Amino acid sequence: MMKSNSFSFNWTILAFNGLIALLFGLMAIFAPLDTLKVIIKYFGIVMIIVGIAMLFGVYSSMKNKLNYGTDLVSAVITVGLGVVLAFFTEKTLVIFAIVVGVWAIILGIGQLIIMKNLESKGDKQFLLYSGLFTLIFGILLFFNPFAMASIFVVIMGIMSTIIGVVLISFAFKLKNLQ
Repeated sequence: MMKSNSFSFNWTILAFNGLIALLFGLMAIFAPLDTLKVIIKYFGIVMIIVGIAMLFGVYSSMKNKLNYGTDLVSAVITVGLGVVLAFFTEKTLVIFAIVVGVWAIILGIGQLIIMKNLESKGDKQFLLYSGLFTLIFGILLFFNPFAMASIFVVIMGIMSTIIGVVLISFAFKLKNLQ
């Protein structure tokens, strides 16, 4: 009898998680920029909460006459980054995308330079494709950060939708085992 309740409990949790994944996936597919902004804002709010909790730890360390300098710096930086992410979401996204774009451009050029000095045809071919792909990705991200970010969110949405459907179907199979 206990197994039946355990299966009953497990299938409902799987179905609920599948539903959440499915809804998130559909939202990411049909409203990628809005989804990305919500994710960034949520992450910023979480960082603010974590930073405030860290400040309570700093206060406790101060009361107990323990070292707290690095904890205080970490807490203030965490709260500061959280505020930037939560309240300046679009600007943060653009800056982050540009930084990643520049990094990818430099990495792609570096791979192409390394490729020129290799002897092995297989390694040369791998670095050629990898370098070109990374370089193109960097250029696209640098010049059109929102479009590239949207593409990644849509890919994440497709994966989440598939996972949601799989979890829901598995949950109902589990329910039928009762």
